[in-house]
This record gives sequence, C-alpha cells and structure tokens, in this order.
Amino acid sequence: MTLKKMLAGSVVLCAGLTFVATGEAGAARQCASGVKVIKPVVLEDPGRWTYTFDLSWCADGGTIVWAEPSVAARVQSPACRWVGRIEESLGKTPGSPAWKAFDMSEFSCQDGKGKENGVNPWVVVTFDPSGGYDSQSAIAAA
Repeated sequence: MTLKKMLAGSVVLCAGLTFVATGEAGAARQCASGVKVIKPVVLEDPGRWTYTFDLSWCADGGTIVWAEPSVAARVQSPACRWVGRIEESLGKTPGSPAWKAFDMSEFSCQDGKGKENGVNPWVVVTFDPSGGYDSQSAIAAA
C-alpha cells in the first residue's frame, strides 16, 4: 500500500472523531453549592462539521470560584478539518460578580475545486454566581 493511500484512509478514519481541547476533558471538580452548567451551544455545517461549546462553574457565597469551558469539534466530511481554537478567554467582568467566557475556533473545508474555505464558529457566555447566563454565538467567515 502506498503512503498516499494510507494517508487517504487516515483522513476517512478521522472524519468522525471528536476533539476536546487538552485539559478540558470534563475533569470532575468539587462544588459544595452544586455545579452550574449551560445548555451546550451547538453550531454546525450539517454533514461537514459540528462545534459544541459547553461551560460549567461553581460559586461560593456569591462569588464564582472556578469555571471550566470545553469545546468539542466534530469533523464529518473528509473535505473538512478542524484547524483548532483560535482565540479564547475566561474571566471576571469588571464591576460585576459575573464572568465572561469566549471561544472562537476554525474549520477549513475544500470546495469541489480543492479551494480551502475557512469559517470561525464563536460563542460568548456571560454567567453569574446564581446560575444565570446569557449566550451569543455565530459563524463568521475566516
């Protein structure tokens, strides 16, 4: 079997894998007040890729003590690849007990002529110690 055929087979094998960013594989953290979570934010190009952003956090006495975002990127087409997380941030909102989490990732897919086209799914979640949150998301051209 030639290297080219082996690599082509590898692309097909990898097409359905889910990738979770290093260190975010859902570590079980303790939280006396109960872990708060968002409804996962899912953005997709059906049949090509799916991006899922998830967030959990813990608050103690009206203060967020930890937050753990995670991103799962699923490639469903051999014409596409997940480039990775392009930009991310997590921290306290100035003057408020709320925190804000942001993630922007990138997928790149080839069109029928072999030209690469990239897109950036992104999510912003503002969340508070009581468990309330607001999320915004979209898919931007890369």
